[in-house]
Amino acid sequence: MSEMDDRLLKALRAIRSKEWIYGKDTGMENLLGDYAIELGLPKEMGNPMNGRIPCQLVHQGQEYGCEVYSMNRFIKGFIKIFPLYFTVHFGPHLLFRTSRLMQNPGTSLLHILRASTRSSAFLASFITIIWYSICLTRTRIGHQLLNVNQTRLDDTLGPFIGCMLCGLSLLIESRHRRGEMALYVVPRALYSLTEKVLGPYQKGRWWESIAAEGAETLLFAGSVTLLLDAMYKNKSNVRSSVRGLLSWILESELPAEEKKNKNETETTKENKLDGHVSS
Repeated sequence: MSEMDDRLLKALRAIRSKEWIYGKDTGMENLLGDYAIELGLPKEMGNPMNGRIPCQLVHQGQEYGCEVYSMNRFIKGFIKIFPLYFTVHFGPHLLFRTSRLMQNPGTSLLHILRASTRSSAFLASFITIIWYSICLTRTRIGHQLLNVNQTRLDDTLGPFIGCMLCGLSLLIESRHRRGEMALYVVPRALYSLTEKVLGPYQKGRWWESIAAEGAETLLFAGSVTLLLDAMYKNKSNVRSSVRGLLSWILESELPAEEKKNKNETETTKENKLDGHVSS
């Protein structure tokens, strides 16, 4: 969604790994030099011998500064993602809340448009914040104001601050969507953590892939078991979107279970009533 050219990403990784060093010829002048030519800029702008990577090259050739480019990124991101988010919000109403949609089409569509706009603004803000905070760090504050070493800005500080601040865009979303997003990113955070901890001990041994696949299968099976248990015992513990999908999938199973629970409740009430009458 950020439309970041792969060569620019490779350059940042090269700076991080010390393969790209400002002011030295490391044989990587063609990496961004060719990219600069494609943007209609002088090839020298992509040569590490000439110093820092210019903002204009980072901004895909746009020459009106970091702030204007960030606003363009917001607008482009919003327009590009809105159809997808509209489908995401409209789908559940069409599949699981058809009667409500037909009864109050105006209200339902207004709600869908509002939710789609909010979600699109969230992702557009995510893109904008990470772009502008990096530019702010590596250019406006770090380079122009504090004169920090450019390599330090590009290999650590810029990406770190950008990744840290872009999460603030989640405040635009509604509370329950924040919860969904947390459930989406927590497994990836755990994956990153386990890779960091276990990575040095991975030697490509035959049993490692089998153990990893087995652990993943057990974790998935346990998660689905908890979800189905909640569906049978107390649906209110399951998020509405997931509850609607599982109710549709388990349509023939859930009524029987609900009827059984209802009969058990009635039997319990009758036993209590008989006990009071006897006493």
